[in-house]
Amino acid sequence: MKKLTYYFQQKHQLIDNQSYYLKLAIVIGIVLTAFIYIFDPYDNYLAIPKFEIPMQIIQLGYGINTALVIYGLYWLLFKKLKFANEKRPWKTYHHWLLLVGIMSIAGFIGTAYHRFMMDVGEVETSYYLFVTIPRSIMISVPLFVITILLDKLYTNTMLSKTNSSVVPCLETKQFIADKKIILKSPVVNQCIEITPSLIGYIKASGNYVEIYSIGDKKPQLLRAPLRFIAEKLASYDFIIKCHRQYYVNLQKVTSYKGNSQRMLLSLENSTDTVPVSKSFTQDFFMYLNEKEK
Repeated sequence: MKKLTYYFQQKHQLIDNQSYYLKLAIVIGIVLTAFIYIFDPYDNYLAIPKFEIPMQIIQLGYGINTALVIYGLYWLLFKKLKFANEKRPWKTYHHWLLLVGIMSIAGFIGTAYHRFMMDVGEVETSYYLFVTIPRSIMISVPLFVITILLDKLYTNTMLSKTNSSVVPCLETKQFIADKKIILKSPVVNQCIEITPSLIGYIKASGNYVEIYSIGDKKPQLLRAPLRFIAEKLASYDFIIKCHRQYYVNLQKVTSYKGNSQRMLLSLENSTDTVPVSKSFTQDFFMYLNEKEK
């Protein structure tokens, strides 16, 4: 019991990558379709199609329907609602509850799809309780396990890529800067995905850092000290410190105003301004001169 409690209390790494969730939804859809073709858990051979559609196409619809629902829910939670950027620890049992919720909704939609496509006649309540629900659980368990394993595989793979040392040559610096990287919090098991070349600026905010990327309406939050992020991005020489609470991407600076005492920077496609404190203005002018050359 202690081992089980420890497992569920462990902090979980959140994946903030829509392309991953699209691939995950497709894999789940394919597995579900194969499962239904082999085992036919909905007893389609006992029901009558309501429309003149071949049974194989109806069965394929289960997988397509489930894939669309799962990806739609991930899109809503992570892309639209920025679920991965919440300021709170994320534990394993939270992740399990999320997956149970997603599988339950997908299962409900699948049942509704079955009732819409197939004429099952009069069905007693006991049939739902002792047949339909157990079958839904039977279908969900392998999909649930596959999701857990793929999440873990993806996280481990991306972290190993991030942690591997790469020394870029001059010709490949921009290419590397355009590639997405994973930043993992040193405090909690939270991960975010960023593209260094798209960063506008980075700001310290209490126990978190706010990473503002060009084109994003909201910043990405990571529980980490600013110096930790600076170390992870040290190889990207266009991201420099300009204030004790700020780092800025020189490539995104469009103009500035102020003097050697204090400056404010304007950034590409952004209404925000980034301060440059007195102790950094001299270095910053040097960087600007190099950029103009």
